[in-house]
Amino acid sequence: MKKMRVFFLFCSFVLAFLVLNCDHLLPRACSQEVVTFIVPVSVGMFSQDAVIRVRLWDEEQLETSENTSGCTVSYNVQTKTEDVRCPQGVEYAQVMPEEFMFDVGEINSNIEITSAAVRVGEKYRLLISGKSKDNCNTTSAEVREVADSETIVIERLSWSTTAMGCIGIIE
Repeated sequence: MKKMRVFFLFCSFVLAFLVLNCDHLLPRACSQEVVTFIVPVSVGMFSQDAVIRVRLWDEEQLETSENTSGCTVSYNVQTKTEDVRCPQGVEYAQVMPEEFMFDVGEINSNIEITSAAVRVGEKYRLLISGKSKDNCNTTSAEVREVADSETIVIERLSWSTTAMGCIGIIE
């Protein structure tokens, strides 16, 4: 009977410790705070009619992507079927990030995105892209970080532009 009391007392202390330190020990499990991202966008890099596409992955989606990275998915145009092949013991799971669209003409200098999935303390990946000012290439930037607060201002983005050979229309 005495062992049972000691065990119960020990479990109570552990539970109290976890509850009091939840934010530090298990931020993902404890946080219910959604995250808002403020992203600076230099609209001059994009076509005047561009639609800026922002995709946002949460920690669970990033883990799923990592776990299934060895899988290949091919699409047969003739039969209109997908063929998924994964290494032994890996089960494929499709990952669909949150997606936000902004007309470039409606952007002043920043876009604001409130995620329904990313919580404070979680890893995330944010990818922003749109048609470049040359009306041919794509300009994009990516951030992979941990959401350390409810509002994240992304200050430095490393933008890149694809380098396709664009052929203009001759009139």
